[in-house]
Amino acid sequence: MTKKIIISNIEIEINRKNIKNMYLKISGHDGKVHISAPLRTKDEAIIKFVESKIHWIEKQKSKFEMSYIQNQINYIDGETHYVWGEPYVLKIINGSKGRIDIIDNKLILTTDNDNTTQMREKILMDWYRKQLKIKLPYLFDKWESIIGVKAKAVTIRNMKSRWGSCNTRDKRISINLQLVKKPVICLEYVIVHELVHILESSHNAVFKKYMDEFLPNWRDIKRYLI
Repeated sequence: MTKKIIISNIEIEINRKNIKNMYLKISGHDGKVHISAPLRTKDEAIIKFVESKIHWIEKQKSKFEMSYIQNQINYIDGETHYVWGEPYVLKIINGSKGRIDIIDNKLILTTDNDNTTQMREKILMDWYRKQLKIKLPYLFDKWESIIGVKAKAVTIRNMKSRWGSCNTRDKRISINLQLVKKPVICLEYVIVHELVHILESSHNAVFKKYMDEFLPNWRDIKRYLI
């Protein structure tokens, strides 16, 4: 018997079977969440079980999305690439120097005929990095002033499983390059998240209280990153 429910904006497929215990699985194929539960398990018990695992589920789905995004890109004509949450069609143009331009809804990549997929990727990643560097100083100044802390160093990294990280001892923050593909509010959320870690290193009630104070809609924004 199969049923679907939605918890924290995540669709959960429930299968009741002749088993003794409840099991949780996230498909490595499509990232979908599956719960196997004993036949007589009430919905309330399943919901409570899922809610107790929700942070782990969100983390695993985020890893799947990051892996999917990075594995599906070939940097060829006609592909859709995102810049600050907006879709653009990639157009490859022959030229002597690698560069990126945005014209209407097209992302124009100028490169020579001998460029490999890896070289086209590098041109785009370098451009992405420049776009991120343009926004970071203003956003860090804004939120450091609001939160009352200051990062000693900020680096951009192309991370596979995390949107950001914070070394709370050294106050060093890393921002995922892939955030340039998401709406700007997602970048702000990650910046706030990591700066709050300077105040509280754990994801406990104190951390969530700070997040509620500084960015009340952070839970809604976070769903864009799942």
